[in-house]
Amino acid sequence: MDPSATAPDDQPPVHYVSDDDHAVGSDEEVTVGKAGPGGVQGIRHIRNGRSTGADIDADGTITWEIDGPPTPKAERELRTAQRLVEHLNSQCGHWGPAELTSSDARTEGGIDATAVDERGGPPLKIQTTVVERDAWQILSRGGAHASEQQLEAATESVRQAILHKQHRPKHGIVLALDATDAVATALPRVAEEFGNRHGAWAAGLGYDAIWIVGPPSFVTPLAP
Repeated sequence: MDPSATAPDDQPPVHYVSDDDHAVGSDEEVTVGKAGPGGVQGIRHIRNGRSTGADIDADGTITWEIDGPPTPKAERELRTAQRLVEHLNSQCGHWGPAELTSSDARTEGGIDATAVDERGGPPLKIQTTVVERDAWQILSRGGAHASEQQLEAATESVRQAILHKQHRPKHGIVLALDATDAVATALPRVAEEFGNRHGAWAAGLGYDAIWIVGPPSFVTPLAP
């Protein structure tokens, strides 16, 4: 499957557990999305003792928080790549498990992880980067982090995360923006607003595709 392809309806099915919430999960993690007029208005995610959440109001104000130790870099990169692979496979892809690459592949090729095409085609090459960069120092000291920002600022943080990789190779590579821990930018309205403001710019950068990779059911294409 073309890694930029999406299903006709690219919003995940909603599994309601109350009038306002839907949830998906496993033994290791649980994700709850708060639905309302206009779509998803909030996300709560719990995994291995780490909790994070984000809400957006009608005026576009996003409040979010995260509590728990920061994830080690290699674990974070592999989780982001694997979640993208799982999403692509749910859309009729045929990719094997994501695997981290060697240091040479990262330095020279800008590739953090790969997944084998089980049909015999070229591998999926994934470059990862985080969107949130300010919270981790606080979390490393054992604290919690909370923040508030406007929708426009959230889309700008996504753009800056992409620019952070501007000098890395792009051709034949899928860029996965990690929003698995700091979930504010996984809110669907952020991707929608990013598309309105920066979608044409992102599509012209040369990546095969760009994705926001949040908790399960919150993996969203940004380009092309």
